[in-house]
Amino acid sequence: MHDRSLTIGDHAFLAFTRRFPGEFLNVGTLLYVGGPPLDLSALRAHVADRLRAARPLTERLHTIATPAGDHRGGGPRAERSSLRWAPRGDVNVDDHVVVTAVREGPGDDGLRRTLDRLASQPVDLGRPPWMLHLLRGHSADGTLVLYRASHAHQDGGALYRALYLLFGEGEETGVALPQAFPAPRPGDYLRLAGRNLQGLAPTRALAAWGGPARGPARHTWATTDLAALRQIARRHAVTVNDVYLAALAGAIRQWSLPEWHRPHRSHRPHRPIHALMPISIRTSAEQELLSNFTTGVRIALPCGEPDPGRRLARVAARTRRLKRGGGLGVVERHHLALAELSPRASPRFLAHAASSGSRTREVALVASNLGHLRCRLAVAGRPVTGLAGMPPLFVGRQHLSVALFGYGEHAHITFTASASVPGHEALADLWLAELEVLAELAGPRPR
Repeated sequence: MHDRSLTIGDHAFLAFTRRFPGEFLNVGTLLYVGGPPLDLSALRAHVADRLRAARPLTERLHTIATPAGDHRGGGPRAERSSLRWAPRGDVNVDDHVVVTAVREGPGDDGLRRTLDRLASQPVDLGRPPWMLHLLRGHSADGTLVLYRASHAHQDGGALYRALYLLFGEGEETGVALPQAFPAPRPGDYLRLAGRNLQGLAPTRALAAWGGPARGPARHTWATTDLAALRQIARRHAVTVNDVYLAALAGAIRQWSLPEWHRPHRSHRPHRPIHALMPISIRTSAEQELLSNFTTGVRIALPCGEPDPGRRLARVAARTRRLKRGGGLGVVERHHLALAELSPRASPRFLAHAASSGSRTREVALVASNLGHLRCRLAVAGRPVTGLAGMPPLFVGRQHLSVALFGYGEHAHITFTASASVPGHEALADLWLAELEVLAELAGPRPR
């Protein structure tokens, strides 16, 4: 594998990290590992063995000087620096695989506080930008391993690929990705312009957010049966993503219920809040690359609708409209292919693009759906029995980031909230309660 260019998404997240030191963005996954307890030497030996073939995980940022053309004044040729992802053969596994003690606390409290603390620590961009923490002192059965990576190197699809490279068993069966995106047509630009114009209208501000976002990230997660989630979708003739978003709208409604009963100062009591929903624009040829190939669309969450069934129908109608015509992401993909333009863009512009999910006037939260991880994982011969994701949060800027992960027979949702958000711990259980309501509305399971 040779050096390769950063995508525009890579450049954007890197520019944000460099422009705002201390406001880095990381992605992560907590792995629940069954079998006998795992020690550090066994984990390091497993990773060292995998890295021999997992060249993408040895990539680090590398700066090269490239000619920028003849100087018009007749002087020597000017040079500019170019960033590349460069694989290395000298990765020190000890730098990337460490033991971390879990703080004391009842139940999962100590584990949550430990994950919150680790989320406040940057991943070193001077080395391959990922880390593994073997967690010690927790109350859960088996072994817990936390994988963390810089968002400048990995989006959700890349995160799943990295987990496969480190722990995957058998052949990877990834999602069906297009071989190529069509060239954008005038209608695609018009639809994108329409979505952007709609995005100019401010989203509804909730008093429940507790004012401007402050404090570090806090994580809460919940698990449900993936089959039950799919069953709700089939019986309502919608997608799993629609069910996820509708239950999210219901959970936020219940969490901030008094605000939906009294008239809003805008005199629009049913005015929705909006989520930024990341979508993949990765092609099959990029399946194995650890980089960012996502864009985002703003979607209204009908929290003002009191009926759960109508909430689901309204969400499904909106996602169908977004996908109508097949042009979703086509324009963004076209410009992503012009990756050579991104180094010429100003760091300020790139950082602004990366932080679109933190502009709370436009979107209230980010709602990601990473889909189902279509392989089995094992760590040093021990099966991974479950996982919990850690979606990134713009600390000090953003109130909430939510992500749905699928692995094995389960779906896992994580709410990452600013510490200043009152009662955010209730959101995961409220989401599960909304799923139960939607399951009841779907009626008994047919024979």
